[in-house]
Amino acid sequence: MSFDKKEISKEDFKITLFFPPQWTPQNPHYAITALAGHLRYNGYKVNLRDLNVEFYDEILTPQYIEYSKQKALMEYEYLKFKVFMGCLADDKSLSLEMDADKLLYIEKYLEKEKDAWQNTAFPIDEAVSALRDPDKFYQANVLVDALIIVEDALKIISLPYYPDRLYFNNFVHPTVRFNLDDIIKYCNDSKRNMFFEFYEKIIPQILASSPHIIGISINSFSQVLPGLTLAKMLKEKAHNCHINIGGNFFGRVKDNLMKLPAFFENFAHTLIMGEGEKFLLELAEALRKGRDLSEVPSILYVKDGEVKFSYYGKPEVLDKVGFQDLAGLKLYKYFTPDIVLCIQSSKGCYWGKCTFCDTDFGVAPDIKSIDRLVEEIKYLRDNYNIRHFEFMDESIRPVYMKEMAERFIKENLNIYWFSNARTEEIFTPELLQLLHKSGLTMLLWGFESANKRIMKLINKGVDIDKRYKIFKDASEAGIWNFAYIFFGFPTETKEEAIETIDAICKNKDIIHSYGRSVFTLGKHSKLREEASKLGIVDIIEDDQELSTNLYYRATRGMNDKEIDEIIDLCTDRCKEAYGMPLWMYLKYRENLHLYLAKYGLDYVKNYPTMKWFMQELIVW
Repeated sequence: MSFDKKEISKEDFKITLFFPPQWTPQNPHYAITALAGHLRYNGYKVNLRDLNVEFYDEILTPQYIEYSKQKALMEYEYLKFKVFMGCLADDKSLSLEMDADKLLYIEKYLEKEKDAWQNTAFPIDEAVSALRDPDKFYQANVLVDALIIVEDALKIISLPYYPDRLYFNNFVHPTVRFNLDDIIKYCNDSKRNMFFEFYEKIIPQILASSPHIIGISINSFSQVLPGLTLAKMLKEKAHNCHINIGGNFFGRVKDNLMKLPAFFENFAHTLIMGEGEKFLLELAEALRKGRDLSEVPSILYVKDGEVKFSYYGKPEVLDKVGFQDLAGLKLYKYFTPDIVLCIQSSKGCYWGKCTFCDTDFGVAPDIKSIDRLVEEIKYLRDNYNIRHFEFMDESIRPVYMKEMAERFIKENLNIYWFSNARTEEIFTPELLQLLHKSGLTMLLWGFESANKRIMKLINKGVDIDKRYKIFKDASEAGIWNFAYIFFGFPTETKEEAIETIDAICKNKDIIHSYGRSVFTLGKHSKLREEASKLGIVDIIEDDQELSTNLYYRATRGMNDKEIDEIIDLCTDRCKEAYGMPLWMYLKYRENLHLYLAKYGLDYVKNYPTMKWFMQELIVW
């Protein structure tokens, strides 16, 4: 939609930005703080709301848990009758089969998890308080207990919506296909959609402020259904408001969206493709001045019943983007005593040659000046008391990292930070000591594999034999080493995968923690472009309209069953090697960072084995 041709002043032009569920509700997301900062830097008034943290704050209460229990029991009784009658009628439909599956799941839960069912609502207030309280949070046993109570609560809250499942760090919906008709059906289904009631409650507040633009940021798979539910409800009710969706998810399915005018009829007037700071600003300028949408760079919109793409715009350079701005966010509602804020010193990866990676898709490489970075950190520290930072760069050049550390020390910033890194030989003991002195707590290294053939195919560009010396030097400097590993790279054999498991287990003194995943073929990765060279003989795109998934068939290597066996072996072997360490129970890297900042590497590494909790662990 567009407004009257009469120009609206910036002072009267209202913009509201939303970050919808689902995301881990411990810290503000960079997407909305960066967008708000750039719009405000250019003179716009912005109302900023993190609906994700508001949602968790709403449901993690005794009252909501009791409400969920009653809802689950009503569903259970209804399903018992429905399934019984269906069986009598010899109903063999898929619908009845799904109802029977849900009935069985609830029945098993009520039978096997009686303690959690009966005793979770009462301590949830105390658990939430522990996550926010600076004294309780930094008592490991109290924090771990609180995290377990929260997960128990979310399991109960999810029960009426099975097979959908809400976690503290994820939302899964295994039966919803990413086709437009299925998504629309889900968004309209108040019984099946666990976010529906929450939105119904807050939408009147949103509409009362009469915004000219509502921006909804959708950045991950777990946000798509909750975010589109919000968008659809607003599109139906906010008749004098322009709905825009941004975030990095939809840019990956642009070609499919060009064929789906119904997407815009249901969810939004415009979609921003790529980095949104400059393009959202341009959209606001066009709308308030009555200009045509075709003049706005990098957007999708509908005209004459067809989806149009305006034109590719050049993103704003980092040194000209406004500082992140947290004004309007209720920082006390986040589930942490100390905000760990994402910050960016560069865009794109300075190596950029790894065959598996497509995170640089649609990203214009750029580097922020050290002066600008330090100014932004000072602004966030002095205005919002932010002293913990997670650098979201794909990887920071070691030379830049050195200059950064020297300035942090010279300026006496008194902050703590962590980032991704590549195992370059330039990471000398002296550099690592300097980095730690500047506040660095942890480096997240791309370890990937211990096998030389696989690493050559990955094209990592590092000497894998020299990685362990870097880990040793970093550890001695007081820096925590986290290693990303994955299994199932095309043509990887079981024996090659075991080499990686052996390397992690044998070097636990210098590889302090790890994150394990299974290889997935990126739609825009270099591997897809050179698939035949790496043993891939067939690539199949998912038939779902808004899916980013790809499937492939390789000439050799492990099949799915063998990969699952390797995952199980990795779990068993690493549990034997590492025991039950504190870092596993802290669950989230922001928590680990905060503990490292407060207590140091040796405290976290040598914390007594946590035997009192034997639940399934989440390794991020």
